Amino acid sequence: MIQRVLGAILLILWIGGCAPKQPPIPKTSTEITPFLEQAPTSLPTYLQKRLYADFLSHYYRPWQLNQVDVTYKEATWAVRYYRSKSLFGENRRPLPKERFNAWVNNANYHAFNRLKRHAIVIHPTSLRLFPTHRPIFYNPKLDGEGFPFDYNQNSAIKAYTPLIVSHLSRDGGWAFVQSPFALGWVPMRDIALISQQQIERIMKIPKVVLLQEHVPIYDHHQNFLFSAKMATLFPWIREESGFYKILTPKKEKDRLILQPSLLPKEWASPMPLPLSKPSIKRVALQLLGEPYGWGGMVEDRDCSAMTRDFFAPFGIWLPRNSRAQKGVGHVIDLSKKTAEEKERAIIQKAIPFQTLLYLPGHIMLYIGTINHKAYAMHNMWGIRTQGNGRYIIGQAVITDLWLGNDLPTADKRAIFIRRIQSMNIVTQK
Repeated sequence: MIQRVLGAILLILWIGGCAPKQPPIPKTSTEITPFLEQAPTSLPTYLQKRLYADFLSHYYRPWQLNQVDVTYKEATWAVRYYRSKSLFGENRRPLPKERFNAWVNNANYHAFNRLKRHAIVIHPTSLRLFPTHRPIFYNPKLDGEGFPFDYNQNSAIKAYTPLIVSHLSRDGGWAFVQSPFALGWVPMRDIALISQQQIERIMKIPKVVLLQEHVPIYDHHQNFLFSAKMATLFPWIREESGFYKILTPKKEKDRLILQPSLLPKEWASPMPLPLSKPSIKRVALQLLGEPYGWGGMVEDRDCSAMTRDFFAPFGIWLPRNSRAQKGVGHVIDLSKKTAEEKERAIIQKAIPFQTLLYLPGHIMLYIGTINHKAYAMHNMWGIRTQGNGRYIIGQAVITDLWLGNDLPTADKRAIFIRRIQSMNIVTQK
């Protein structure tokens, strides 16, 4: 009996010794403090005023338009692009062509730009490529596909975002809109039509910006309206003993009703926030550790949403996707340099917390150095491994630019520093 037990133990130890070792965990962090001393002092007043004026110009642009300002061909690109793709549904089975065609039919594109009405988002929602909540996936058996990569998700969109409406879906349940940063379909229940008088009132009133995630917003009767994320803007009327008196949006018969509400001061600040070390820390801590959300899925952020919401409280405008963000400010090309040369150039020329690092499909915020290594803050899905696999990180983290280089299974060609093409200092021209 004892011999059998010893034999079993030896067998287990032998099997354990032969089993492959777990790969080392990539070095990530959510600790921002070591980098704050490298942040420059606040921006000059004249520069912050100019940046904030530019921010408001972009933010209110849909209300300055008489119609959606893209062509019919541009508005319908998703129909042509996805019609030829092999698509899958939420059940991980091929998406029936009949279902896709039904979505296209409901999109009612023959009515493009016929309605031409200004509107506003009344609570957080999503811009969809087709008028449906149903997802569009590529083959979920492939690495890097399936949830959360719903290709029907264009972007999350916050409450109080200005819109111009092109037209409605055939069933009347959806509106095709242009926002300050993207086009797409939003449920009619999530928006309200707005009058010119209301537009002028909102545009004239100062703004406060949320500096806290998941803030409950109530109406003047203390009825819950929605939960708002950091970087949501509200018009505010005045201060009242520890509160900002803001205007909250409500819908009655498709039209906007503006009603006063109280927002605790500890959750918000007047726009624009100074780009100071305490403010940087406060904003960064709200973003770090947040789960990755493709296109704002389930109200989480992807890489470009994170960078966008980092800069918004400071009154600095960024477009929605990484390819557009890389062109903001003073751009420095790095594409012809070796990995080592890129890192040296970044350390020498980039300004911590004011510089974006771009590589195809991803964007990061440069935050400084430790031991002569450049570090970035970014919301990432994972590290590409050999055979087109993924080592999932799935959240907003701080890493160096060589992340995965010590991971045996990593695809060394895909290491961030090797793929970085440019950096841009968003506060400079």
